[in-house]
Amino acid sequence: MLTRFDVLVPGSSLAFEGGFFGISSIVLIEAGGKRALFDCGHGTTRRLLLAALENRGLHPKDIDLLIFSHAHFDHVLNMDLFPHAPIIMSKDERGYIEAPFEDDPATPRYMPALLADRNVALVDGEKEIMPGVTLFPTPGHSPGHVALELATADGPAVLAADALKTAREALSGIPDMEIDPQKRGKAAIQNVLDRGRIIVPGHFPTLYRDDNGNLSWTDLQEMPLLIR
Repeated sequence: MLTRFDVLVPGSSLAFEGGFFGISSIVLIEAGGKRALFDCGHGTTRRLLLAALENRGLHPKDIDLLIFSHAHFDHVLNMDLFPHAPIIMSKDERGYIEAPFEDDPATPRYMPALLADRNVALVDGEKEIMPGVTLFPTPGHSPGHVALELATADGPAVLAADALKTAREALSGIPDMEIDPQKRGKAAIQNVLDRGRIIVPGHFPTLYRDDNGNLSWTDLQEMPLLIR
């Protein structure tokens, strides 16, 4: 069954000295008569997400499901906008957030409390979670990271989140932030590249892979900065 996806908030790797804006991709998926969000961002992208939904005639209550790639702050903290929506995440990531590594700068220590009253379904390994939507493990950036492969009219599309954050990672094959003692990030990048003709990175515009494996992208990363 073919699915549709729409990038509501394009990801960006924009940073500043000593910090990171955390503008992660937020993707709307429509499959089997339901709407899901793959990640939901945080405070920096909150207004962008709400505006994108409104521009499509949607309200947070119209989202049936949240799918979390991993539990880093920039991907999950807007979950409160969708209190009714069940959550899907990997079993490994749910276990990891109970005791994050001491040097992990991105996983909120209060994530277990945020999930305590939510309907959370845990997936172990690879699984079709919606018609035409397959969740598969991509550990490396975080120990329990997952990506999605979608069967679309334009071929297989992979929503990579931070398994493949930028074109630089796609071209070099080298992860630039790996919170995983087993160092599985490089293999995760290759897995994403092998599976997707269309790839939505976590912090970069959509990538397109041709028959020869060459990558291209058309969108520009634009962000006016307002200093008040």
